[in-house]
Amino acid sequence: MKKIKNSTLLILFIVLLVAVAAVFLYDSHKGDRTFKSQLFAIDSARVSSISIYPKGSSDAMILSGSGNNWTIRFKDQSFPADTQSIRQILSAVIHAIPERVAATDPSGWKEFEITDSAATRVVIREGDETTADFRLGKLSFSQMNQGQGYGRGQNIIVKSHIRIAGDDKVYVVDGFLSMMFGDQPSRYRNKLVCKFDPNSVNRLTFVYTGDSSFVITRSGNQWMVDGMPADSAKTVRYFSSVSQSQNMEFADKIDQIPPVFPFQLTIEGNGTSPILIQGAVDSATKRYFIKTSLNPDALFASSSPTLFQQFFKGHSNFLPIPAKGKK
Repeated sequence: MKKIKNSTLLILFIVLLVAVAAVFLYDSHKGDRTFKSQLFAIDSARVSSISIYPKGSSDAMILSGSGNNWTIRFKDQSFPADTQSIRQILSAVIHAIPERVAATDPSGWKEFEITDSAATRVVIREGDETTADFRLGKLSFSQMNQGQGYGRGQNIIVKSHIRIAGDDKVYVVDGFLSMMFGDQPSRYRNKLVCKFDPNSVNRLTFVYTGDSSFVITRSGNQWMVDGMPADSAKTVRYFSSVSQSQNMEFADKIDQIPPVFPFQLTIEGNGTSPILIQGAVDSATKRYFIKTSLNPDALFASSSPTLFQQFFKGHSNFLPIPAKGKK
């Protein structure tokens, strides 16, 4: 009887174990059907286009290309795109993992700014196949305290809200995904103005109107301004400000382009092609223009002189300050 009882208990235990496993497996599959563990299956190497529809607009900004060759098309204009920005966008979408469901039906869309008119729509394609079609809504912020009492820190928690085409749910994902898709084409354009290694440069030629042109050359470890020793600290600061320069204020209409660019800077170095930066000032509109040989399809324009003054310095800006009592 004891053996029978033990065998019966063993059978009952096995049956119970199988039943628990079946229930767990069922619940697991049920959960997968109601809550996505991954929003998209995208192969970034195969993506051929990203269409971005600004809030309430039917006109798409279309990023297309592959590798390091991308362009942005908007209406009747086309420009080189910022490859690094595209990589960051794709990485953020691929790694967008839902943390929870904020709304389960259209009645909650307005609260999270995820309606068709309030959200930014994004469509990602790999050839003829659409691999992602979604809308981005509200960006929310909250604080998480770390520690107690004196010296405690606070971390800002950022969440984005996303709705997938064909799915009424609003998912919450971690991070700035909603902010990464801007409403203006300039957000995605190639913003490069100037990029070089200061250690490789040996000559800068500033060509201005009148007799204000000058040349800076390297002589060993010393920089010279028209044959006079330059202030090394000022020269280093100048290189630091222009060697990695970007801007996103563009002028594209033909009537905005100045006929002449009287300010010119040529940067030359060992083993590199010369870089030409050209500038102009429109006194009528009080706008400052920059052209660069590194990004010839772009014309930068701004009502602020910041970018212009960053490149086009005067002769005295590189010379040491005379000691008191000396001229």
